[in-house]
Amino acid sequence: MTASRQKAAPRKKASQIDDHRIRVARERRDRMRRRLMTAVMTSYQQRLELGPPGVDEVIKDADVSRATFYKYFNSVDEAIHFLGGELVDEMTHSLRSLFAGSDQPPFVRLVTGVQLFLMRSVTDPLWGAFVSRTDYLARDSDLLKTVTQHLTAARKQGDLHFVAVDAAVSLLVGSLLEAIRHLVKSGQRSRAYVEELNVMILCGLGVEADAARQAVRERATFLRGMAPERLSWWRDPWQ
Repeated sequence: MTASRQKAAPRKKASQIDDHRIRVARERRDRMRRRLMTAVMTSYQQRLELGPPGVDEVIKDADVSRATFYKYFNSVDEAIHFLGGELVDEMTHSLRSLFAGSDQPPFVRLVTGVQLFLMRSVTDPLWGAFVSRTDYLARDSDLLKTVTQHLTAARKQGDLHFVAVDAAVSLLVGSLLEAIRHLVKSGQRSRAYVEELNVMILCGLGVEADAARQAVRERATFLRGMAPERLSWWRDPWQ
């Protein structure tokens, strides 16, 4: 064999081939899962006032068979809960972005979080429809853990006054979910409703009414000033 003759390309190892196949298969599954979830959201948006879509509507929008849908989800409700969880996680990241570079106390973070959830429900009813139908806020999630931590810390700092932390969590989360459902169902865009609901939650957690109203006003001003720069999805609900 002459020196000028090119050497044969090294053969790929069996493990490399297997890894490639696994990666390609995983990417294909992820694309299909995302396609189905996009179809769920599209179908839901088309019939927002009527409630969740059926399987037939979803597979028509996704242009797939029933068998394909059931390969990824047991029901449309399961897909809705999965997507709702993703949307809640997005809000967790949004809140972190808002407070990046600042050291705000737990009380301020709580008031801001409630306000942000309610404001987004006003501007994006479809988002609210998904979030309010999931149990993600009521189970062991990062957001729920953060809420519990902030409630505990705010009580320790004297900003909130209650005895049982689990009762405080139920009050805050339960009120928030019911308010989101109301905003989605009614199509209401009342600033008074959003702010008064936030005030009532704070009063239920032991804050004096005047102090609660001042905190809510301050947080609304903060969001309308900061959110446009830091949150890609933000729209001012009062404009």
